[in-house]
Amino acid sequence: MQINELKEYIKENSYLIYEYINSEVLKGIGKINHDYFLKLIEDIFEKQSYIKIDELNINPNIFPYYIFTLLLGKGKMDYTSFRNETINFSEINKEASVYYNYARFTLEDDCLCIDLMQTKIGGMPIAEDIVKFSKKIPIKNDGLEKFIKKS
Repeated sequence: MQINELKEYIKENSYLIYEYINSEVLKGIGKINHDYFLKLIEDIFEKQSYIKIDELNINPNIFPYYIFTLLLGKGKMDYTSFRNETINFSEINKEASVYYNYARFTLEDDCLCIDLMQTKIGGMPIAEDIVKFSKKIPIKNDGLEKFIKKS
């Protein structure tokens, strides 16, 4: 798929992509707010301030997972920024009983990884971030297209 075709596909199917993210990607973990999702789509296609999509790093089926790695241009967000207006991870909070400062989203080994991170211990800077909790969500490489065809 060419980049312009991909962008058109995403624009045309944005509501179904939103539904797919909540029902299949974040199933049992949380929910992305519809207005926040629309803002992300707008940032990707209109503002394009920090987000680059090309056919080398994305296809329509991976996009619902990839969108999380685009948050703030680095796939990382202060955990206090997650709330009902953005992404509600109430279910992941039940699983994670550790202190964390931010969440990092990456695509690794055919999975979307959500890592809850800690940046400091006792006020002292540390060389590397400490992963306090990690959740891997398997990527369905043909899931979105099947979901859209069913709808």
